[in-house]
Amino acid sequence: MFKAASACSTQTNATSAATECLAQIAAAGIPRPDFAVVHANCALSLQEIGRVLRERWPGVRLHAATSCLGGMTDALVAMAPDGGLALLAISDSSGDYGLAAGELSRGSEAVGRQLAQRALQDAGRPGEIPALVLVCATPSEEEDFLAGVKSVVGAETPIIGGSAADNDISGSWRVLDGDEPLAQGAMVSVLFPSVGVYAAFESAYAPSEQRGVITRAEGRRILEIEGKPAADVFERWTEGSIRRPTTGSINVLMASALTPLGRQVGALRDMPVYTLSHPETICADGSLTLFTRVAVGDELVFMKGTTGTLVNRASSVLRSASRYADLDPVQIKAMVMYYCGGCMLQVRDRLDEIQVSLKRAAPGVPLVVGFTFGEQGVMSQGPVQHGNLMISSIVFGR
Repeated sequence: MFKAASACSTQTNATSAATECLAQIAAAGIPRPDFAVVHANCALSLQEIGRVLRERWPGVRLHAATSCLGGMTDALVAMAPDGGLALLAISDSSGDYGLAAGELSRGSEAVGRQLAQRALQDAGRPGEIPALVLVCATPSEEEDFLAGVKSVVGAETPIIGGSAADNDISGSWRVLDGDEPLAQGAMVSVLFPSVGVYAAFESAYAPSEQRGVITRAEGRRILEIEGKPAADVFERWTEGSIRRPTTGSINVLMASALTPLGRQVGALRDMPVYTLSHPETICADGSLTLFTRVAVGDELVFMKGTTGTLVNRASSVLRSASRYADLDPVQIKAMVMYYCGGCMLQVRDRLDEIQVSLKRAAPGVPLVVGFTFGEQGVMSQGPVQHGNLMISSIVFGR
């Protein structure tokens, strides 16, 4: 039987926060879950949170990572400068769950492949295709990591996730490997639940008329668009609100959160769908760095969003996942969401509105939301994508 419950805490002590969450899950009638998704403020010790949860829940698979400023559940926005813990616990005696984590210090594609294989072994289902794969990596080479995972589970298996995050882009993000928090690491969880699991991956941005083809690029750095310095093109597209510096580079993550760059990855009912790239720095040498990889020949579209669309889109993505599954709200048993940390920071003073809208979309359904620095999912039945300023949603039901 599948049963889920959410828990949250704003305690600033990791032991106290984890203990509070344990009590809430026990009160919901789940003494020992099989699987848990955990999002914690990087100000809390992820190692201590893991220790406390494992002590009470021996054998649980903890898909645990830091999240920008905390997390959210159906009950509370669990966020504070020095606290914030949110989790979803799943008990499913008829399902199988497996998890593997490890360092990303060597080739990311090989790590993704090895972790996927180990996760399947941990679930007792080696060589089988899971209903869904849940991933989390520290920001760096998500594209290669995803390619490795996909090589094991196949192109048709939905892969959903969010990159670990911290509070200030200082590199304090962590993923949990057993009892060890990793500053450069990744996790793969494979899910064979006894209920259906469905996903959606969308953004809250619309394309503008401004667009251009990349003519020079290196990894996550754009050097030229249509033969012109990328920094100058982006300055023009933003109408001068983001300017190329005369020396060094400028971090533009906050300034560009409502004006990212998009690449069309498919179409849905004849409408183009885009995966987004968040500009990180604009440089005096004319280059522009991103939180995703790009390539020469990619067409970039200047995208635009508003705080209003960011607030409204979260519940819309959940409804999309439910529609794909043809589920009524009463048939939903649990939900997981990855909401971009950059988007969250733009609407931080309206998170209560988002939380209320999610509760209205699925009344009484346990939910956990993590605020991530990169999101992964599948758009329009295409290949798995790594993007920024996106929303990934998972719905369990029926």
